[in-house]
Parts: sequence; C-alpha cells; structure tokens
Amino acid sequence: MDLVNIKHEGGLCFSVNVRDHRFLVDMAKDEGGSDKGVSPAELLIAALGSCVGAHIARYCQTANISHEGMEINLTFQIAAEGNERRISGIVGDISLPQDPGPRSKAILRAGKNCIIRNTLARGPEIDLDI
Repeated sequence: MDLVNIKHEGGLCFSVNVRDHRFLVDMAKDEGGSDKGVSPAELLIAALGSCVGAHIARYCQTANISHEGMEINLTFQIAAEGNERRISGIVGDISLPQDPGPRSKAILRAGKNCIIRNTLARGPEIDLDI
C-alpha cells in the first residue's frame, strides 16, 4: 500500500506528501480557508481528470493517434443532503488535437479504465481510526 502523508499546516490548510512530491490543499476563502491550494473536492476531480488523461494518452501512443495538447475539462456539482455534502455529478469534455473519427469509442473506453473512475463508480470501503 502506498503512503500518502497529510500534515496540518494551519487553519484549513494541509500539506500532502507523496513519494518525493509535496503540495498544499486548502479551502477557498469563502469556505473559511486561505486558498493556498486546491480544495479537497477540486483535488479529487483533478485526480480523476489526470487519470483519465493518462489512460487516453497511453492508448493514443499505442494506436499512433495524435494527442499532444489534449485537454480535459471537468465540471462538478455538489449536493447537500442533511448535514452531509458530496459531489453528486461530474461531467467531462475531452478535446484532442485532431478528430479521432472511428477511434473515439476506443479512446473513451481507455479513459473509462482509469483507477480513479473505477473506484468512484464502485465506492471504496473507507476505514478511519484515531
């Protein structure tokens, strides 16, 4: 199991340490944070988009399909249910530098094979302890 270390940096800001990488996650100012980094929800959406992109890029490399400069735009909606908030919907738009024509379905299948998408679709068990 890979270790992801989260350290409180003050307020609602946390540093995330993974392997040799470090970045900040914080809430927006209108949510009580300092906006020193992306929010946890934005980070989740970014993880999904980059995972989908990596799978599409790998497929395109193998199939010799132009993908340099590919962009993935994701939007998400938040739903409030009682005291709980959650991401209720995610919509993505993938732009490739050229129309892949009949290969579009295969490219989408490759993107849908991403571990983050599969995890979100099936709902992982989450065990927290103090």
